[in-house]
Amino acid sequence: MVWAAFTLGAVGFVAVIGTNAPYADEWEFVPALLGEEPVLPWLWQQHNEHRLPLPRLIFFVLFQLTHDFRAGMLLQVLMLSGLALYLMRLAAQLRGKPHWADAFFPISLLHIGHWENFVMGYQLCFVLFCVLAAGLAVVALRITRENAFRSGVVASVLLMLIALTGGSGLAVILPVVLWLLFVAVGVMRRSTKDRAALLVLLALLPVAYLGVYFVDYHKPPGHPELNFNPLAVGPVTAAVLALAPGVGLSGVWWAVCAGEVLLGVWTVVLLVRRGRSEALSTVGLIAVAAGVVGVAVAIGLGRADWGVTRVLGFARYSLLVWPLLAMVYLVWVKLGRKWVPIALCVVAAVAFPTNTGTGMLNGAAVKSNYSTIEVDAAVGLSAEQIVKKDFPNSFQAGQDERAIRAIPMLRKARIGIFAGK
Repeated sequence: MVWAAFTLGAVGFVAVIGTNAPYADEWEFVPALLGEEPVLPWLWQQHNEHRLPLPRLIFFVLFQLTHDFRAGMLLQVLMLSGLALYLMRLAAQLRGKPHWADAFFPISLLHIGHWENFVMGYQLCFVLFCVLAAGLAVVALRITRENAFRSGVVASVLLMLIALTGGSGLAVILPVVLWLLFVAVGVMRRSTKDRAALLVLLALLPVAYLGVYFVDYHKPPGHPELNFNPLAVGPVTAAVLALAPGVGLSGVWWAVCAGEVLLGVWTVVLLVRRGRSEALSTVGLIAVAAGVVGVAVAIGLGRADWGVTRVLGFARYSLLVWPLLAMVYLVWVKLGRKWVPIALCVVAAVAFPTNTGTGMLNGAAVKSNYSTIEVDAAVGLSAEQIVKKDFPNSFQAGQDERAIRAIPMLRKARIGIFAGK
C-alpha cells in the first residue's frame, strides 16, 4: 500500500507539474529531437562533463514516439517504482518474510524531494545510474562460487550500461573492474579458462570505453577548474553524500553524512567478518560502494568552488548516491539484523515532510513559470521576447540562446505549450 501510494503520488506530481516543454538543458536538445540536427553526432556530443549516449538514445526514442517531454519524466517514476518494488521483494526473500521497514524503498525513492529529476525528463541519466548501480549491488550481494560466472557476466553488462549513462558512471568502472577480475580468477580455478577469459574480456570493455570517452574531450565553458584542496573538496563531497535520503535533510547535512560514514564503516566490518567463503560478495559490495562514493568525490572535485550551500540545492544529486543506502539496508537484512533497516526507514519517514515541502515549493514555481511562458507564447510574443520576459530569475536562466533557437522549431512542430502560435 505504501509503495502504491508513493507511486501514485510521484505520477500525480508529474501529471500536475510536468509540462510539455523543454526544461533547462533540454533546450539544447530540441534541434536534434526535431530533426534539425543529425542524431548520431548528438548522441555522443559532450554535455558539460558528460557523454550520455544511452540516456540520449532512450530520450530520443521516447520523444519520437510521443512528441512529449513528459514521457521521460513518467519513465523515471516508473523505473524508480519498479526498483522500489523489486528491492522490497528482495528484502523479504533475504529475510524470509516481509517487514514494515521495507517501506524504506518507496519512501526514499519516490518522494517529490526528487522534484528536479521529475520535472526534467532528461534526468533519465541519473535515474538510469541509480537503477543500474542498485542492480550491480544486488548482483554483488548474491554472488557465490557456484554462480560466479553467470553473476560476473551480468555484472559486466550492468557496468557497461552504467558507463554509458554519463560521467557519473566513469567513477564506478575501475573498482568494479578490479572486482570482476577477482571473480574471473575464481572462475578459472573452479571452471574453465575459456569462461575466465570471457569474463576478463567483458570486464575490460568499460576500461576501453573510458579511453574512448576522453577523445576530443574539453573542459566545459563556465565550469570551475578541478579543485584538489581537501578542505574545499571534503565538505562538498560530504554534502553530496548527505543528499542520499533527500534534499529535505540538507539543513543537517553534516550529521547525515557522519551517520552514513559510521554506518558504512560498520557495514564493511561486518562484511569482512563473514570470512573467505563470502569473499566474492564482500569484495563486490565494497567495490560498488567505492564506485558510488567516487561519484560524490568527483562532484566534490568539480564543484568545490561552488561551495556546500549551492551544491545542497541540487536535489538531482540524491539519486546518484542513494544506492549506498540500499546496499547497507540489504546487507543488514541478509545478515539477519533488523535495527539498521528499521533506522533507515525511520530516517526516510522523518525526511518525508521536508522532502515533500521542498518538492511542492519548487514544483509550484516551475509550473508558474511555464504557465506564464504558455500565455506569452499564445499571444504571439517572439522567442526573444519570451526569453527576455520569462527566463531571468527562473529555472530557465542561462538558456537564452538555446531557447531563442528552439522556440520557433517547437512552434513549427506544434509541440506542447508552443502549439498555439
